[in-house]
Amino acid sequence: MSELNLAGFLARSEANGPGTRAVVWVQGCPIRCKGCFNRSSWSFSPVVSTTARELANRILSVQGIDGVTFSGGEPFAQAGPLADVAEQVRQTGLTTITYSGYTYGHLKRSRDPEWNHLLAATDLLIAGPYRADLACNAPFIGSANQKVIPLTGRIIPQPESPQNRTGETVEFTIAPDGMVTITGFPPQGMVTQMAARSRGE
Repeated sequence: MSELNLAGFLARSEANGPGTRAVVWVQGCPIRCKGCFNRSSWSFSPVVSTTARELANRILSVQGIDGVTFSGGEPFAQAGPLADVAEQVRQTGLTTITYSGYTYGHLKRSRDPEWNHLLAATDLLIAGPYRADLACNAPFIGSANQKVIPLTGRIIPQPESPQNRTGETVEFTIAPDGMVTITGFPPQGMVTQMAARSRGE
């Protein structure tokens, strides 16, 4: 199987889709949305290399999760091996969510077999470029132009309510080595402010 270039992996998250999910951030994005939260993931330079089988095994070793979320970077830039991962984890009953900066129409019109493969292996697609001028707090999305699209019926997003404000969720994970992972949808400037404080500025 072909290799994946990863920006990061989080074994358990409740801020990247419904339920508890493993999260995979791929490295490399050709879209490069203005105001992107993950600019460090734009470059296609190698960061962490792994195979689809190794990544699937890593996800499946996490107990008590509902599925996996692919984010980025741009998952469709590594669509083939991610589709292989998705197929392996779905065979065990887990669900897959894929974020993309491309619109659903653009993805559907593509004749790239690897893009079609990843779409077919995705249960819930969150599609569209991030637009800072349309930033919002709706569940699962960062800006109002982005669409949450159930592709299989295995994940049915719940309507927004005061009890379901996923768009306002910010999750902090502290690893044993002290590394802090911030995920979810932080308010504008939070990550920049925290980074500056960690540098003593």
